[in-house]
Amino acid sequence: MGWLEARKIPILFAVATLLPIAALCWLALRTLDQDRELERQRRRERLEVTAARVAVDIERELQWIDTRLSEGIGIRFLPAGLTATDSDPILFQPDPAPDVTLLPRELEEVARQEVRNPAAAIAAYQRFAHSSSAAVRAEALLALGGLYRGQRRVDEATRVYTALEQLGDVQVAGGQPAGLVARQGRLKTFLEAGDRARVRDEAIGLGHALRKGEWSIDRATFDLYETEMVARWGGPVPTDDNIRRTMAAIELWHTWRRNELPPRGRRFVGGKDPSVLAVWVTTATGAVAALFTPEKLQQRLRSTWQARGLTVAGAHGDGRTIFGGRVDGAVVLSPVQTQLPFQIAVGGGGIQENDYTLRTALLIGGVVLACALMIAASYGLYRITTRELQLARQQSDFVAAVSHEFRTPLTSMRHLLDLLLSRGISDEARKQSYYGLLAGETERLQRMVETLLSFGRIDAGAHVWKLEPLNLADVVETVDDIERDIGTRPLIVNVESDLPLVQADREALGRAVWNLLENAAKYSPGNSPIRVFARRHGSTVLVGVQDQGIGIPVSEHQRIFQKFVRGEQAKRAGIRGVGVGLALVKRIVEAHGGRVQVVSEIGTGSTFTLVLPAINSQVPNPESQSAVAHG
Repeated sequence: MGWLEARKIPILFAVATLLPIAALCWLALRTLDQDRELERQRRRERLEVTAARVAVDIERELQWIDTRLSEGIGIRFLPAGLTATDSDPILFQPDPAPDVTLLPRELEEVARQEVRNPAAAIAAYQRFAHSSSAAVRAEALLALGGLYRGQRRVDEATRVYTALEQLGDVQVAGGQPAGLVARQGRLKTFLEAGDRARVRDEAIGLGHALRKGEWSIDRATFDLYETEMVARWGGPVPTDDNIRRTMAAIELWHTWRRNELPPRGRRFVGGKDPSVLAVWVTTATGAVAALFTPEKLQQRLRSTWQARGLTVAGAHGDGRTIFGGRVDGAVVLSPVQTQLPFQIAVGGGGIQENDYTLRTALLIGGVVLACALMIAASYGLYRITTRELQLARQQSDFVAAVSHEFRTPLTSMRHLLDLLLSRGISDEARKQSYYGLLAGETERLQRMVETLLSFGRIDAGAHVWKLEPLNLADVVETVDDIERDIGTRPLIVNVESDLPLVQADREALGRAVWNLLENAAKYSPGNSPIRVFARRHGSTVLVGVQDQGIGIPVSEHQRIFQKFVRGEQAKRAGIRGVGVGLALVKRIVEAHGGRVQVVSEIGTGSTFTLVLPAINSQVPNPESQSAVAHG
């Protein structure tokens, strides 16, 4: 098989695998799309039913509010103004009418004498402070507090203003509530005395009183006190919701005063941007209303959809948002459909998707599993096919290499025999030389055959090992027999004395050492030395061969011990070989319980070391477990 044909194999396997996977994924996507569309329709139908239930629940909640209004609980509309009977106060009144009370002429005379005779004025005001008229008492206390404050008599002024505060809504100083004027006077007293802490405490108290709507005041008075007293000195200011709610109540009160308010109803009020929902019921004595800002409305109605896990938003008929935000995929119900004063958008945040999610997960999981099995099967088949092709290619290369290796000695032998048989050689010395060459080629051919036969038996597990106690020095000393195969290059043998014995097959180990020597001779220059060494190393005996040849890259250190595999450097150099020598060495050494070590780099030569366990060896010293030194 050529190189181009080999490259086609992974492409064919990829196409054969990816086409059915693509078809399977396409079918799965189509199934998911159809299932998703069907589930979307079902969810829409369920959401429409749920939205209708939410609308019914909201209507039921508004009817319950109507019932409470019929019981008089809410904001009462009276001709004089507004009163709140629920927890949300009315901060200020539409147009509070001043309470006109005629004061005694004597009180006016005392006011004119304040500058000339303050002491007499104080005594007179103290008498009027016990009057049976609340208005007179309020005016006297207000004037008395002012005199004390002007004289820096803080404690007396504070007591007087506290007494004035008890009069509540009694009007003083041109129509302002006595309680509000008293708090103002007390705050100014502390301010003039430089008591910042009590000023802030008084501002906080005044702010809380304004937020509760304790006094009947108009919007201008409310804003004045809120800005000049409360906010300026660190007190709490009313929220925008309460102000909007009060303004909406005043707007609805004016409608009621004009007799334009229906007996009952629901609508949004609040000036140019109506956002406060008003629900009211009229009675014989007036009207009662409940007012909800968007935040209060959402808070009041949230229970109708929160238990279902839904998302609901309210809006005017023209689309302006009242409460809630954007709801994707919502069902929108108009006021005509629900009879509510606003439209609602209901989203399916709580619609369960467990069944659809489970079906989707099972389908995706099945497709992924099927694809994984197809890929795994295809990859396994590809690996088997490529392995078989690689093995076939290696065997083909092996047959070609063996043929070449056999052809070389056979050609030499045939040429020598032709020279000897031609009887044209009369020189006896030349004949003996030819006979010697013929014997060498014959021995070389025999070793090649024996190597292949031994490798075949060992690889098949049919070799019979003849293990005996053996001194590796005896094996190394036989390397002199290979000197004629390595040419004239120096052969340096270094054997340590008193080597421990190993349990080994003499012939097999000799063949392993011979293969290493032959490789060293083939892969190194003709004049470079070859070193052979044998030494003890801990509990093992080392036998190694070192050359100064072309070397082996680190990436091939493991592959060269596989059968029929030869290094790329050797192939490029055109050095002959069949690729079974090192594989045979590894199998022989492993059969003896040892291992083969290789140290080699490109251009620096190679060192192959056989590491064999010694007989009856002692436990090695840890210091002797350092890296193996090579000769």
